[in-house]
Amino acid sequence: MLKNKSFLLLTAGQLFSLLGTTIMQFAISLYVLDLTKSLWTFSFITALSIIGRVICLPICGILADRFSKKKLMLLMDSSYFLFALLFSWTTSLENPIVLIGLLTVVLGMISAFETPVVQSAIPLICSQKEIPQANSLISGIGILGGIFGPILAGVLYQFDRIHLIFIWASSLFIGAIICELILKIPLITRELTTLSLKEMVVADFNETIAYLKLKKTILKICLIALLLNLFLSSFIQVMIPYISRIQLQVTDSQFGVMNMSFALGGLIGTVLYGIKGKDFRPRSIYLSLILASFTFLCLIVPLYFLQNNTIAFWLLLATISFIMALFSFTSLKLIVYIQLNIKTAFLGRVMAFVMVLSTAAMPLGQLIYGALGSLFTGESIVILVVIVSGITLFIAQYSKKVVAEME
Repeated sequence: MLKNKSFLLLTAGQLFSLLGTTIMQFAISLYVLDLTKSLWTFSFITALSIIGRVICLPICGILADRFSKKKLMLLMDSSYFLFALLFSWTTSLENPIVLIGLLTVVLGMISAFETPVVQSAIPLICSQKEIPQANSLISGIGILGGIFGPILAGVLYQFDRIHLIFIWASSLFIGAIICELILKIPLITRELTTLSLKEMVVADFNETIAYLKLKKTILKICLIALLLNLFLSSFIQVMIPYISRIQLQVTDSQFGVMNMSFALGGLIGTVLYGIKGKDFRPRSIYLSLILASFTFLCLIVPLYFLQNNTIAFWLLLATISFIMALFSFTSLKLIVYIQLNIKTAFLGRVMAFVMVLSTAAMPLGQLIYGALGSLFTGESIVILVVIVSGITLFIAQYSKKVVAEME
């Protein structure tokens, strides 16, 4: 792996790109929370980025299979660079929330390229035996960006220089662009077509659906991801930052450490899969979800029984970080299964289709929790925790049947 120049360049480009996007996402979330103090506004802005991503994912999957992946990566990071500068300018406005919302939608649309392009590029530059380890390394690099990005952004945010955070992010995207200019990815030749973009999208979509009808296990995997994102991931993305910043009154540095710790939890899951992934049978997916359900229920302790905000915050952080480790391990197991069971010509479109189905529920979940936040406040939020834990247990039971098909 370390002798594969193309993979090393892909990894470096991903590090720069994901570090930049993580810094921007951290800055936007903290800035909106501090500016509005509103859970609904925060959940709405968060949902907008997912909506933009869901809208573009099907097209991005088609483009990933039909056009140069290198050029698509360059286009993505060049767009990130421009939007980082736009966000920097936006923060100087008197009422920036509306424009931030619009830019967030477009930013989500750009980010839709990332998964189908990168995931479909890995099998082209790595051997089949290297694919599991390559996925683990790429995922680990992304999580490293999630660890160091919030730290850097949190330090800069303390100096009340929000615009500098976006300037730093733009410089990281330049690093990604340089790596991608050198990167070489083999092209897959496809038959020339005279179809318009609309006709191409419809034709490729129908072709993908017909192919997936023969791969029903993958559709069931999508359903598992959709339900987890609707109920569990949406809670973590919306409620946990709000509880930490508004109810527990954490500092800028602690907010950064929170994001870093969640990423660190994901990294632990990634490292575990990279080292022992081949030794784990698909049944480990079911067991991981069972464990995640009971771990999530443990949030009752910091949210209800502890009166000391500092202790409650650190216990909350440790609990969610462990859940993120379980999710990271499970998602890698599922991604590798898909990559090894899908034809290369369909991989970009299938990965995009999987991402659409798995993330489509997230905006809805985020908006639901944004609305419920006004009903379940303070200690009463444990009611939501119990409900979500029960739903996760139900999803785990369903996954047991899917796992049997994977073995």
